[in-house]
Amino acid sequence: MIKRDWVETVILAIIVCNIFVLAYIFIIPRAQFIFDHWEWEYEDLMETSGPMDMPNQYPRTYKVTNEIRNVTQENSIILMPKDNWEFGSNKSVVIQRLYPRKVYFFGDDGFYDQKNNLEPKTTIYAVAFAGDKSNLCFKKNIRNLDGTGFVLCKWIK
Repeated sequence: MIKRDWVETVILAIIVCNIFVLAYIFIIPRAQFIFDHWEWEYEDLMETSGPMDMPNQYPRTYKVTNEIRNVTQENSIILMPKDNWEFGSNKSVVIQRLYPRKVYFFGDDGFYDQKNNLEPKTTIYAVAFAGDKSNLCFKKNIRNLDGTGFVLCKWIK
């Protein structure tokens, strides 16, 4: 017969090991990230790689969208390149961060109709990057987006 003390010891050892693994893999990295970035603004946190247990998949996308957000007005229209940027953009991230601006991606339905269906005082901006085949900016009125490799240009209505 198996002794009861031995079974209880094994079960207790398994529980302690599981708690140690959970703390080492999840709690400690998250707590360290929170401690290191305690006073950062949430926009800056979006641009970090995140904690080890839950890395941010789109830090460069957040950097680009935060730069666009700082430069454009809320009632403007943003024309973006296709959703296959070299660093893996995500349409939902871009649309979420740029709300209430209207965002259209090159190749989407209605992309070319936006210039004709404008409300008064609506400004259109286009975003482009090197190697972008959509050529939305045509090298005029270009503003660099702080080291992101992207440029922003204002379309004249």
